[in-house]
Amino acid sequence: MKKIVMLLMTMTLAIVTVACSNNDTAEEENTEEPASEETEADNEDAEEETAPAEETQGEAVSEDELAEEDQTVATVNGEEILGAQYNSIYPQLKNMIQQTGQDVSDTEAIKEQVLNELITQELILQDARDEGLEVDSEEVENQINGLKDQYGDEYAAALESQGLTEEEYKSQMEKSLLRDQYMETVIGIKVTEEEVEDYYNQMKEQTEEEVPPLEEVEAQVKQQLTTQKQQEKQEEIMAKFEELRENAEIEQLI
Repeated sequence: MKKIVMLLMTMTLAIVTVACSNNDTAEEENTEEPASEETEADNEDAEEETAPAEETQGEAVSEDELAEEDQTVATVNGEEILGAQYNSIYPQLKNMIQQTGQDVSDTEAIKEQVLNELITQELILQDARDEGLEVDSEEVENQINGLKDQYGDEYAAALESQGLTEEEYKSQMEKSLLRDQYMETVIGIKVTEEEVEDYYNQMKEQTEEEVPPLEEVEAQVKQQLTTQKQQEKQEEIMAKFEELRENAEIEQLI
């Protein structure tokens, strides 16, 4: 089950990527069969998810492809996006593209996708704050503590495999929850408790691994279902993103 949780945990770091990349077909197939596809994907992708930073960095990502940690790679309405953010997304996106069998030799194209992803995320966060949305810090802490309980001594290693410190993951969790609020409030994407329970029960039926109680993985399951619904409403979401871009001052610096 830890493999499943880690896969869902990783999904929170690239929630918008599926709408901004060229992986539409593969991702839509995932949407059509959420429970069975997810279980099969866990078996195929778990090994890469448990150590993506080592596998991708060592095999596919060179230093020339990354930015300086404190370098400003783009600005969105005056807000800076730093190299540290770029470097955390680039290996994950490149690995996702590679896993779908696509060519990853065009690093300039990958760079554009990463910048597009980061800019889109920043636009969503800014618009969410303009809409008066905010994240309850207690909710973030509860999710972090839930992961700590599940992983125990492996928690630090799980974060390290993603190239993250706890503070970095906490920040990404906050942003992910804020984007969820935005998708629910502005776009109209909402996951019900019944949908979460149905997905959880299907997951229990289709895996031989021990599954923790629903309350321990509810947030991760909800995140996964939210991502799938985003894929289903991709056209509407992309139209909103384009609207945000047209009204924003954006500068790419790499």
